[in-house]
Amino acid sequence: MYRIAGAVLMVGVGWISASAQQVETALRYAPLEISFNYSYARSNAAPGQCGCFNMNGGSSEVAFHAFRALSVVADLTGERAAIIGANAGDGVSLVAFTVGPRFSHRFVGGKFTPFVQGLVGAVHGFDGLFPGSNDSLFGAANARAVMAGGGLDLTINRHLAIRAIQADYLRTQLPNGQGNEQNLLRAGAGIVLRFR
Repeated sequence: MYRIAGAVLMVGVGWISASAQQVETALRYAPLEISFNYSYARSNAAPGQCGCFNMNGGSSEVAFHAFRALSVVADLTGERAAIIGANAGDGVSLVAFTVGPRFSHRFVGGKFTPFVQGLVGAVHGFDGLFPGSNDSLFGAANARAVMAGGGLDLTINRHLAIRAIQADYLRTQLPNGQGNEQNLLRAGAGIVLRFR
């Protein structure tokens, strides 16, 4: 009788230990994650113009796990609008590079990982018209960029996740003749590769 109880107890402890190890492995953060996302952005035009326009593009992020739920993220984003306002020839392209911290938290055995982040860096605008001093126009310009937002990753397996949604606010300071400030709201989705 004691042997049977002892055997059942050993099997139960082994099963609980194996289950806890699987949950611990699922909750462990990968040292390196790389994501590829499609993104849609809504941006404002220069003051006094149409107001807003749509941009399409994508982004790639590299996240280095630093400590517990904290990572350091580098984001490279590219967006393009072929038409701004009423003129079919007026368009603009943007490439932004930003870096900063990300805080994530795993739920339900590691299946759901929401995150928030705040990044700073630079933006390069081109294929458009950017005003300079003395009423001159340039085809490209550089400025500071700040991005804040978050998203939700759904784990497929230990090496792959789906970025179900990512939403960010991107503020740039490219010259526009009035205020030199642009506000973009970006939404996207994609895949995340996890390297363990």
